[in-house]
Amino acid sequence: MAEPAGLGSYAPFRVLAIATVDPRYEAAREVRYRVLYAPWDLPRELVEDTDGHEYVHFAAVDAEGVVIGYARLHLESGESKAYQVAVEESWRGRGIGRALMDAVARRARAEGRDFLVLDARERAVGFYLRLGYSVEGETFISGRTGTLHRRMRRTL
Repeated sequence: MAEPAGLGSYAPFRVLAIATVDPRYEAAREVRYRVLYAPWDLPRELVEDTDGHEYVHFAAVDAEGVVIGYARLHLESGESKAYQVAVEESWRGRGIGRALMDAVARRARAEGRDFLVLDARERAVGFYLRLGYSVEGETFISGRTGTLHRRMRRTL
């Protein structure tokens, strides 16, 4: 599933659903680690998908096919939740995060879901507010990363 998402004068990119056997999945794991865990010296094992859940994985790739962003969607037990949205720092501000979240929302809708939730790092709350999410509940500390988060929700 490829979706064109190039914007204006920025370099083109596209968002793809990828399987864990796709060679780009390893590159996506590296993006997740560099963006979400390495700045806090957190262990690399945190990017392992060993929690027993099934996910739909999305990668944003540039014109040469290099992975520059990632997001994943959990669809089990009636839940539709986005996780680990990450965009390489040099690519931020070009619509990649929005394109990833649009792909996640489209897939959740296609699966018959009427809302999407996520736990946003405190510094990313403004980004998700601009995408139509609303804050639910108080700030909490992630047990996984020790960083401040907010639960957010959007009707699809």
